[in-house]
Amino acid sequence: MKYLDISVVTYNSEKWVKPFFESLLRQNFPCSCIRLYFRDNGSVDGTLSLLKELANKFSSQFLLIHIDCGGNVGFGEGHNSNLRRVESDFFLVSNIDLEFEASSLEVLLKTAEEDAPEVAAWECRQKPFEHPKHYDPVTSETLWCSSACVLFRTAAIRKIGGYEKRIFMYGEDVELSYRLRDHGYQLRYVPKSVVWHHSYEEPNQIKPLQFLGSTQANVLLRCRYGRWDEVFLGFCMYLGLFLVPSQFPRQRRQLFFGFFHIIRRAPFFLLTRKKSRRKFGFRLWDYEMTREGAFYEHSPYKQDAPLVSIIVRTTPGRSGRLREALTSVDAQTYRRIELVVAEDGGDSARQMVMNHAGCGRFEGVIYLPQAKVGRCIAGNAALAVATGELICFLDDDDLFYADHVEILVGEWLKNKKLGAVYGLAFEVKTKIKTYEPWVYSNEVYSVVYRQKFNRALIWHHNYLPIQTVLFRRDLYLKHGGFDAQLDNLEDWNLWVRYSLHDDFLMVPKVTSLYRVPCASTQAVERQKVLDDYYSKAQEKHSELRVELSPTDVLKMAEDLSRELYLVNVPAHPLRALALRTPGIRSLYHPLRHMYHLLRKARGRSRS
Repeated sequence: MKYLDISVVTYNSEKWVKPFFESLLRQNFPCSCIRLYFRDNGSVDGTLSLLKELANKFSSQFLLIHIDCGGNVGFGEGHNSNLRRVESDFFLVSNIDLEFEASSLEVLLKTAEEDAPEVAAWECRQKPFEHPKHYDPVTSETLWCSSACVLFRTAAIRKIGGYEKRIFMYGEDVELSYRLRDHGYQLRYVPKSVVWHHSYEEPNQIKPLQFLGSTQANVLLRCRYGRWDEVFLGFCMYLGLFLVPSQFPRQRRQLFFGFFHIIRRAPFFLLTRKKSRRKFGFRLWDYEMTREGAFYEHSPYKQDAPLVSIIVRTTPGRSGRLREALTSVDAQTYRRIELVVAEDGGDSARQMVMNHAGCGRFEGVIYLPQAKVGRCIAGNAALAVATGELICFLDDDDLFYADHVEILVGEWLKNKKLGAVYGLAFEVKTKIKTYEPWVYSNEVYSVVYRQKFNRALIWHHNYLPIQTVLFRRDLYLKHGGFDAQLDNLEDWNLWVRYSLHDDFLMVPKVTSLYRVPCASTQAVERQKVLDDYYSKAQEKHSELRVELSPTDVLKMAEDLSRELYLVNVPAHPLRALALRTPGIRSLYHPLRHMYHLLRKARGRSRS
């Protein structure tokens, strides 16, 4: 059995100490293999006495509990103090204000032991608010790891000298991550290793210490890892903070002292600039592209989770894309999944799918090789055999983030009358170098659709990328599957039929991505095809019937007008105003009569 060393820094953390210990004791990973190192940074509440009390109480259950105390040396330097005592191959840095799920450490350590030697850090997923930064859904590689709960390879973190002691608090985890990458190491995100981090009392909470510390650190990190224009921009951004409205008392005063802190330390960071040619991200005050939904709040399921069927459509000659899509399905944090793969035009994917069937990850795996029948009929074959209460599609060139199914199912469980639930998605402009092998680069990420459900609008045009939607299987049983006559926009036709009588719900978080051509010529050609099929789809929709009251029709017309037009001024109030205005009132009816005569004349000339 491997041993694990855990480092914790405390400062006036009394209320978190007991829950932290209790969550460790509930771990599947044996506490007898854990060494706990606490460094208290001068707490003035009961933190230190409670630590000693619990250390005595639980000393027989842990391999070691060591407590050190002293002045407030900062977050990173506190962990550096513990690092000097570490004996095991892996070193877990953890906040005190969090609780581990039962499998957290077991999953995290297993992932690290199986990973390549060049990987140096593995970050846990945080709940109830997941950190919104982007990570690669296929490789789980990330550009920086939050130190709220992260596992390090001890040899790697010692090699680079631990945390930067000149950053007191906030930003030190990004700097350490960048320094690891500057030395050639890789970093991973492990969504299946979950901790409940009690960092925010409410969504969008402003914490003065975090605001001040993170802005100062951003400028200093730019001095070490940014281009020269990014360094200059960092100073400009900081000075610009003096012009924005204050979010907490004495904000400008604290910013003033913070600026002198930056000036005093900037020369050292400029003299110790990066050694490699790696690019390090700076996006204003962020370091990496973020996924919308920073304060989407996760909650544990309160009932049995339903089976979800994930339908993947593919064709021969797309093995690289299919492999990535299936990897993103395998990475799902939701457990009850049935995988259905329909291959249109051959059986080249058989072995790949069977490998996933043998991994024991899914409750069922169904492989459907087809003659060349088209993706609609292939998709319908998959729908016919799927047994899940809920269904979602993942075409082979799209990807799920690890929490996609978990989040959508969680929202549906709150209201099972919903016909479908859908999340936001990145549209990724992709430059393809070769198809087989699958070699590409992702150039631009953007969220194109973030529209809340509007029945009139979805009947007007499609704003639901196919992989974003999780729907009830009984909608398929009632309305059928894809229309085989639509080679494109077949998903739009499906959503129109499924929304005739059932509501959908949008979840405001990015949980998936879909690819579009990067080259403008390809994008134009693709749009032409979609435009051609738009009229064909509309013809199909004209055959549908739905019963609506006059009030429903008026409301839908108002909703559609409000969504489609930037400026929407109702005619009735304007007409009433005109009729109340002297002068205009005398001209209104003659002009209106003339307008109708011209319309009739135009109609006769056309006939």
